[in-house]
Amino acid sequence: MNDETVTNASSDDIVILIVDDEPDITTTYTMLFEHYGYSVRTASDGKDALKIIDAVAPDVIISDYMMPLMTGAELCTVLKNNLRWKDTPFILVSAAFHVKDIDTPYDLLMQKPVAFNALLKEIQRLLMKKS
Repeated sequence: MNDETVTNASSDDIVILIVDDEPDITTTYTMLFEHYGYSVRTASDGKDALKIIDAVAPDVIISDYMMPLMTGAELCTVLKNNLRWKDTPFILVSAAFHVKDIDTPYDLLMQKPVAFNALLKEIQRLLMKKS
């Protein structure tokens, strides 16, 4: 990865919540985002994310679509209907191409495998749009 392709100047104090039932994915994303200065918290599914979200207070949420107990789409819908979280950027990621047709109020849908630099740039774009 070329460190010059993305900057971490605006990553101070930004908290990213990663919701995925694959430990390898959460571990990899955690290492990469922390390298760029972001704080990272993880949850293994939508229900776990709902349990910790108030304490975590994420600036961005990245969630897998297919998970047990509560899918990323269900989590997104719950959060976008909550006054506190409705404006928090929500990135839904999925290996399934058909999910683009779902009726979910996500801010961005990315297909797996996700290129980290592209994801990082989208996070920066969404955060700039939010502020």
